[in-house]
Amino acid sequence: MRKKISNNELMQKLFHLPTFLVLTAITLFPIIYSIYISFFGYTLSKPGSEKQFVGFQNFINIFSDAGFWNSMLVTVKFVFGVTVVQVVFGLVIALILNSIVKGKKILTSLVMVPMMVAPLIVGLMYSFILNPQFGLYTFFIDYFNLPLTISPLSSATSALIVMMITDIWEWTPFMVLMILAALQSVPVSPYEAAMIDGATEFQTLRYITLPLIKPVILVATILRAMEAFKEFDKPYILTGGGPGAATEVIDMFTYREAFINFNFSYAAALSLVLFILLLAGGILYGRLIMEQEK
Repeated sequence: MRKKISNNELMQKLFHLPTFLVLTAITLFPIIYSIYISFFGYTLSKPGSEKQFVGFQNFINIFSDAGFWNSMLVTVKFVFGVTVVQVVFGLVIALILNSIVKGKKILTSLVMVPMMVAPLIVGLMYSFILNPQFGLYTFFIDYFNLPLTISPLSSATSALIVMMITDIWEWTPFMVLMILAALQSVPVSPYEAAMIDGATEFQTLRYITLPLIKPVILVATILRAMEAFKEFDKPYILTGGGPGAATEVIDMFTYREAFINFNFSYAAALSLVLFILLLAGGILYGRLIMEQEK
């Protein structure tokens, strides 16, 4: 027999219905429209191009576009660099916080502060710090007479490193939070057995702690990699993709094609390719979660 819905439950569902419809409209419609125009040659500079059906030509052009491959290379370098450093720093800081007895809550709250700052604000903050005229970075170089460049954002290598540093500063607390939670949920009995057997701290870390928290580290790494792959705010504020295209991540490349070159169909095809890549990452994340629950 079907369970009858009470008037109260019906009112609750009807109460949430407008929100559900609005959220569905503002998320589902852009996706459907992006898929639609990706099969056309819609360019704002060509009147009538929105009716020019090109099939899969936009997708074919993506994989023969040197700019796309350059932006993908920059994105991979950025994602790999920040993710590795964040995992290492997150593990070290989490281990330190976990070993502290007094003031742990206060120190943990302080460590979390960078994560609470909006990415746009982080980009603006570092752009002021690195300003060659009045920035704090320039002041220290002049004051201590350091053999460093006045404007690190003018070099391809140093600009990418600066971009990584901003992301590491902002999102290392996320790794700290995940790993610290895993450390605090580890059972005490393996450590007691290790102490009885005379294991050193390094051996305890290597053979007990790391294997027990490895699933959490793996999941946190995938989550951070997926988020870093979508980086846009800080590169846009700090470098604008320059010098040249040295720091033009894939989201900036898509933005340039859509809102500077006005190749809307090509940008829509790019966004769908990125969506598929991130969907693959989400599926991998889901499988990891299911394996942990077994």
